[in-house]
Amino acid sequence: MHRLILTLLAVIVFSCTKKLDNPNQLVFDRIAYVYGLKPPIAKDIWPGFDEKQYDVPLIYYTDSSSFIANPSSRFLETHKPALVFQNGDLKVYKTSTRLDSIPFHMAVNFTFGDSSAYDNYAPFMHCSSLEETRKVVKDVTSTEVWVTMVVHEYFHGFQFQHKGYLDYFVDSVATFQKHKLKGLYNDHAWFKASIDRENSLLLHALEAKNREETKRLISAFFEERKKRRHETSQKLNLDIDASEKTYETLEGTARYVEQKLYERFPHKRPNVTLQKSDSAYQAYKSFKDYKLEKDEWLYLTTKTPSYFYATGFNMTRILDKLGVRYKNQLFKQHNLALEDILRAISR
Repeated sequence: MHRLILTLLAVIVFSCTKKLDNPNQLVFDRIAYVYGLKPPIAKDIWPGFDEKQYDVPLIYYTDSSSFIANPSSRFLETHKPALVFQNGDLKVYKTSTRLDSIPFHMAVNFTFGDSSAYDNYAPFMHCSSLEETRKVVKDVTSTEVWVTMVVHEYFHGFQFQHKGYLDYFVDSVATFQKHKLKGLYNDHAWFKASIDRENSLLLHALEAKNREETKRLISAFFEERKKRRHETSQKLNLDIDASEKTYETLEGTARYVEQKLYERFPHKRPNVTLQKSDSAYQAYKSFKDYKLEKDEWLYLTTKTPSYFYATGFNMTRILDKLGVRYKNQLFKQHNLALEDILRAISR
């Protein structure tokens, strides 16, 4: 794993430092870098991530251009892009003009109910280049930090390429958008306090010394969650069970894969000469001696943009701690959530 990532890192460093004959070569290298990470992720982090049936087209935006890796036939028919790069199964196309004027992209998008759209029930990964990303997210200082963001979103594409799961999401959850859950947390002190207690119980379960204590804390978590959801129903006339479970699973597992890349990037300085301004040097500084504890935004509900990212991420860690084999079940069973698996083992 480390050897492969280090090799890919060397490709990026070389492309950043050598004079490029093709002005788009850095684009091709970065897209190849993303695709090159899929096999080691499938091997060491999430089985099946590199299977062709779960592949998602990737649209890469520079300040003036759009490049598309492995687009669908519908996209080719709609936009008629030019093939500009091919290496094995990877084909990269370029559209004649930038697809839109939105300054920053980092998301998986699809439409539903519009048969004329190229992404109707068809997920596409949209990502800005490193240069465009760092204009918005200032602490993205290297290709390796950037690619963890890309992989997080790319994992959403993997999730939605499970057709049953996509259909379930569209039919049952999509109308209750996740920003509404964020709003409940931000706008209602009682809701926030309960969520923070729930997450604290998950964190204590992670620290518990034995299985019995872990299960006791998980049971306490579900008791707290049951009270909050009942209160939400009574006070706000909202049933959030399905949407909370789904977004917690979507974002918690994507964050899990993202964080695992931090653990697996090489922790020693690459065997090349680096200047402090080099991308690889910044990556070395970012990842050496990595400690999860310092990245509180990953696991604390008070530090993360939306609480369910942290609670979902902590659920994956508990399932790992208990040796539960859950990765081959999620998304294949369309309405199965992390919460359901955790609940089953707490009984």
